[in-house]
Amino acid sequence: MTGYWHFPAIASVLAILYLILDMKWLLLLFIVWLLWLKLLKKMNRTVWLITIFSFLTFVYIVPVVPQTEYEESSIAAEVTGNIEGEVKASSKQIQFTLQPLHHSTKLLVTYFPEKEENYRDIPLEHSLFHGSRCTIHQQIEIPPSSTNPAQFDFRHFLLQKQITHQAVLQDFNDIECISEKGMLSFLYQLRTDLLNRMEDTWSEDTAVWINAIVFGDASAMEESITELFQRFGLSHIIAISGTHVTLVIAFLYLMLVKGNIITKEKTYLFLMVFLPVYSVLAGANPPVLRAAIMMVGLLIFQKYRWKFPYSDLLCIVFMIFILWDPYIIYHVGFQFSFAVTFSILLSQKWISQSKSPVWKVFQVSFIAQMAILPLQIYYFNIFHPLSIFMNLMVIPYFTFFVIPVMYVFAVISFLPDKMIIFLNDIFVFIHERTLQFIGWIDQTLFPPMYLDKLSIISVIIYFVCFLLFMQFLEYKQEKAAAIIGIIFILPILMTASKPYFQDEGIVTMFDMGQGDAILVEAAKREAVVMIDAGAAFHFEDMEPTRGVYKNIIRAYFHQRGIKELDAIIISHDDVDHFGSVRFILEEVNVQELIVSPYFDVTLLEEFQEIQPSLKITYAEAGDLLHFNDAISFQVLAPDADKGDANDNSIVLYTNLGLKWLFTGDISKEIEEQIVRDYPALQIDILKVAHHGSNTSTSEVFLEAVQPRAALISAGRDNRYNHPNEEVLEVLERNQIQVYRTDEQGAIQFYYTDGGGTFSTFLP
Repeated sequence: MTGYWHFPAIASVLAILYLILDMKWLLLLFIVWLLWLKLLKKMNRTVWLITIFSFLTFVYIVPVVPQTEYEESSIAAEVTGNIEGEVKASSKQIQFTLQPLHHSTKLLVTYFPEKEENYRDIPLEHSLFHGSRCTIHQQIEIPPSSTNPAQFDFRHFLLQKQITHQAVLQDFNDIECISEKGMLSFLYQLRTDLLNRMEDTWSEDTAVWINAIVFGDASAMEESITELFQRFGLSHIIAISGTHVTLVIAFLYLMLVKGNIITKEKTYLFLMVFLPVYSVLAGANPPVLRAAIMMVGLLIFQKYRWKFPYSDLLCIVFMIFILWDPYIIYHVGFQFSFAVTFSILLSQKWISQSKSPVWKVFQVSFIAQMAILPLQIYYFNIFHPLSIFMNLMVIPYFTFFVIPVMYVFAVISFLPDKMIIFLNDIFVFIHERTLQFIGWIDQTLFPPMYLDKLSIISVIIYFVCFLLFMQFLEYKQEKAAAIIGIIFILPILMTASKPYFQDEGIVTMFDMGQGDAILVEAAKREAVVMIDAGAAFHFEDMEPTRGVYKNIIRAYFHQRGIKELDAIIISHDDVDHFGSVRFILEEVNVQELIVSPYFDVTLLEEFQEIQPSLKITYAEAGDLLHFNDAISFQVLAPDADKGDANDNSIVLYTNLGLKWLFTGDISKEIEEQIVRDYPALQIDILKVAHHGSNTSTSEVFLEAVQPRAALISAGRDNRYNHPNEEVLEVLERNQIQVYRTDEQGAIQFYYTDGGGTFSTFLP
């Protein structure tokens, strides 16, 4: 079988795609491929049979995660089980997976530390380690699923880890744990101790990089840094990968062998023991496990002088990983790690043709980026044109400076405080300026491209052309490679430009809980206008939280490729209508902010500080708002200061396929005034005021404007009992179709000049 293990590996990939993507034609493709291998390529019978067996085995074992539907339920229960894997601890949350006794599915347990609690001490105090036997007395819940387009589906994510339920601890009196003795438990406990030691010894700025690079714990990394590296396709730098393991091995080998400490044979034995231990201390993530296992395999082959191709070893490790844990196929790190390694192996001949070390770094960077590009777009909706060049610049900096220094810092933490401070300050001085330079490039040069997921056909075209591109380069057929290179980039460019050729406009009312956030996209991306952008908030200080923007609004912007807004119209200055505006202004170019003359001036000053070029426009009754001749609004209110924020809401009338009325949070009195001022007003779709409160939506108003459909934005089980039953009854009596975000999730209306149709995210 030597040199032939890629055939069973390809069969396993075809089986996975056949099941997960439900691509029935792949079965026919597999049969045709088998016949081609047997009849035309005269494949060895043993290899041929093993390839068939591989396909059938993986078809049988690969789990298919069902699409989730939104539902909520919880029960009080007592669950006993063992902690599996590491306990992830950060200042925001402590989280671990519990494997209940006699159950195949798992339970996610989460605890949110108080501000005064030392989150690193909690696992030590309560015996929260791998293997610990725990009993929980708690409400067991079904995790929430997404209710908006592009929103992260937490339930689906957990199902991919075989986790079906979650428990949120309010108090550690609700859980009792007894630590188990064993090597894995000891190593995970040692990992926790080492993480604590790094934080106690080094400054906060340095400890976060030591823990990320040496121990695979990036939980304390600033979100802005994580997102910066993600945009440039550099996420692997701040997570342990094969590069880190290779550097560790090289350092230990040089120190032990070249330093004449022990013989080469004993060094091999030491590394064979050390690598599995270190992979656990580093978090036991798939990339580091892959690198460690393959290195152990190579050391064994070298020790006994066995000839075994590296590609065969990679294929065997790939299949063993899936046989050991079939759910690992859904792990992003697993997918990225093997995609990059396979691609680099296939390109070894092309890389070896170059004699320049710098050019080889560029080649490896190029191959790695191209190999994971469809995956990066799928998971992050992003492609940065400068990613290859940034890898060329940043990877050497981390490979030859940051990574070695972090390993050295982890080892020398016993040094005197003055020496620690001196070394720490040097590193921080250099590293902060490097990060600032990367941030400057991100802010001033080419912006990233945000786009929707590639279609399956586009991905197939991409990889077929990419393989041909690499083959032409290998045989130095530059012209053919250039043509194919253009072709394999076309699916990405076509996906990115799709909104600019879309003949339909879209109105999206997001399900963001108790608040309003509505986005209007004109056909062919001729104008994009946001009407309100609310947020959840802390009741103690009424300060908005970033969650709604990050998880709902920004996620949708990225999927749709929206980098600029023609305007944000804020109906009034309640946080559930403007709370996400500041976060949008930090990341999205907004040409104009439209408010009523009675809007809070302090907030406007804050918004302009974030984006100084922002144009502020005051709108009141009688004004017309035009956006590139694609979207127009007539302002019906306010006409005077009513002395109440809700009644000072901007009311907008527009034609978006049908006639719409956006009402903010106005009361019945303002509704009646609008009817008096505009007696001929007739609409098709009403955005119900004030989330369905009984302060609005009178029967007189509905009879006057005669809408056919009504949209209500309200949070599930909200404290205000919105929408009010009386309002729902009035809407029903007037035979108005009601769409509610609390029941149907996000509501979208796809329109053309001749009308439109509604679509709800939840059935």
